[in-house]
Amino acid sequence: MLHLEVSRSRTSGTPQMVCYHNELAPLRVVRHPGPNMGKRFYGCPHWPRTCGFFQWLDECNDIRDLQFQLLEKECIISELQHENDNLKAEVGNLKKKLSQKQDVVDELSIECTERSLLMDEMFAKRRITYVLLFSWVSFAVCFWLKA
Repeated sequence: MLHLEVSRSRTSGTPQMVCYHNELAPLRVVRHPGPNMGKRFYGCPHWPRTCGFFQWLDECNDIRDLQFQLLEKECIISELQHENDNLKAEVGNLKKKLSQKQDVVDELSIECTERSLLMDEMFAKRRITYVLLFSWVSFAVCFWLKA
């Protein structure tokens, strides 16, 4: 990937390029005869032992636009990753709260079941009491009628 530094050179007004070594690539001029003679380009500062970085000066605007777009996309991705991390943390918190609420619901369910059993037991005792009372009253009435 080609790198473009945002600042411009103070002397020429041309953008400063950074090679794959992440060092400023000097602006050079083609010196050998041919169709590109006099054309300016950026090259790795470690030439001839180079990282392979090469860029014509007149192609820098296209690259600058693409690099700006890439930077924008990277910023968007970073923001979305941050938002995703926040949402994951929120989901974790909500799961924790849900678990706590489920524990409360389970405790209330156990308590309701226990109360229901106690009420059934109370009604059973009350029925037995009424049956005994009715049988004693019936016995007393029968005994009183025979006497």
